[in-house]
Amino acid sequence: MIRGNIVSVIKQNRTGYPRFPYNPEKIFPEFKNFKEYKIEIQDRNGVYTAVRESLCSLGLNEKNPLKNFIKKGQNVVIKPNLVRDVHPLKREGMESMITHASVIRPIIDYVLLATDGEVNITVCDVPLQQVDWNKLIKENGYLELQEFYKERGIDINLIDLRYMISHTNDEGIIISREKNNGDPLGYSAVDLARHSSLYPIIKDYKKFEITDYDSKTISKHHNPEINEYFIPNTILNADLFINVPKLKTHKKGGLTFGLKNLVGINGDKSWIAHHRRGGSKVGGDEYERLQLFEWLRWHLWAFLKRSKFGIFFASLIKKFFKKYIWGGKDFAELSIEGKREKHITEGSWYGNDTIWRCIKDLNNIIFFADKRGIMKDIKQREYLCIGDAIISGEREGPMECIPKRTDIIIAGTNPVATDTVSASLMGFDWTKIPQIKNSFNNRNWELVDFSQSEIIWKSNIKNIKEKNYKFIPSKYWRNYVEKR
Repeated sequence: MIRGNIVSVIKQNRTGYPRFPYNPEKIFPEFKNFKEYKIEIQDRNGVYTAVRESLCSLGLNEKNPLKNFIKKGQNVVIKPNLVRDVHPLKREGMESMITHASVIRPIIDYVLLATDGEVNITVCDVPLQQVDWNKLIKENGYLELQEFYKERGIDINLIDLRYMISHTNDEGIIISREKNNGDPLGYSAVDLARHSSLYPIIKDYKKFEITDYDSKTISKHHNPEINEYFIPNTILNADLFINVPKLKTHKKGGLTFGLKNLVGINGDKSWIAHHRRGGSKVGGDEYERLQLFEWLRWHLWAFLKRSKFGIFFASLIKKFFKKYIWGGKDFAELSIEGKREKHITEGSWYGNDTIWRCIKDLNNIIFFADKRGIMKDIKQREYLCIGDAIISGEREGPMECIPKRTDIIIAGTNPVATDTVSASLMGFDWTKIPQIKNSFNNRNWELVDFSQSEIIWKSNIKNIKEKNYKFIPSKYWRNYVEKR
């Protein structure tokens, strides 16, 4: 059994991502008698090699790395980061925001190798509610990858797990919502009750908020009686959960990698508390101190978006500003260019003491919730993280990030360990990132069985522990989260 304190950091022998169909650079020994389909080779695919080396560095069997993780006839869920279908920098930006399909290809091959093809493989995520799923998977190689396997007689499920989807107008304002019921297996409410990490602050449950939802939405699911999440049954039915996050900065959480990527196992975003309304002096963590003009602007905007009449005026305002004030550009484009003055809103700063609690809850669910959604004391499924840090994202992540070339794959069997290592590589102090720091505290479930000092780094990079890629944090994490 591989201990959760081992993390591999493998630098690829190329740069950037390979072209479709992401064939390996050579036929590795374990695939010489591969029966599922004929593997061909292609030049310049360092990603496939890096994924393979990351598995081997964890101490897994080189002849069959995933043999001890999955058995024939079981279910494998591969969960990438497919948060959004657009980025202000278009293709370049997309590569820094979502998990690249070339990282998924070798993972699928090794699952097939471990099971002789007798396995149910699902690639899935819960993107933002306004995302065009078909556009997302088509333009980013996922649909093409699914077709690649289908032509070889291998069925790969590719599922949009959202329970609800939103429709927006030309100005990007949500005008309606409808049920999607994306998971063919349905959904389960997983209740952590008093064992939720939200419980120590449950007296403030009426302040729990998420952008674009009524302020009372979250308190229906998180209050003194229940603390529940809306988990797709496809996730709960997994015997092996493979987390394939993208390494990025994050405005609310400091960074997003293995831990934060599990926000995407919750089928309905309205069941997750992102912050507490108000400033820190009045029991909130939306911002540090009140900036009256910004507060009025933001809350007036939120008010307008709650009715058809208000949406009409909000759209007119946005059209006017885009045409006459912003030179034809939108908020995101101005943010990327650094031309938009940012103020703390929606808990987008280092003082957010809410979002990490939901992140930790969701990680406990993936390890300890059984297939019926009942929390148990022992681990319920195998877990593996193989993270995409080939092209990472810095500054205003997770969706307005600037590409940063790092050319590494980060892997492990525990998200707290992989994220601790990732924070260090980014140049961040992990003790100042609540989702990492607080996950070392096993309050109700043993998410970790090691301390930070016991984490073992495996890498092909010399002096890896001293490596610092010097990521630029989101604005309201700067001069706070960096290592000193």
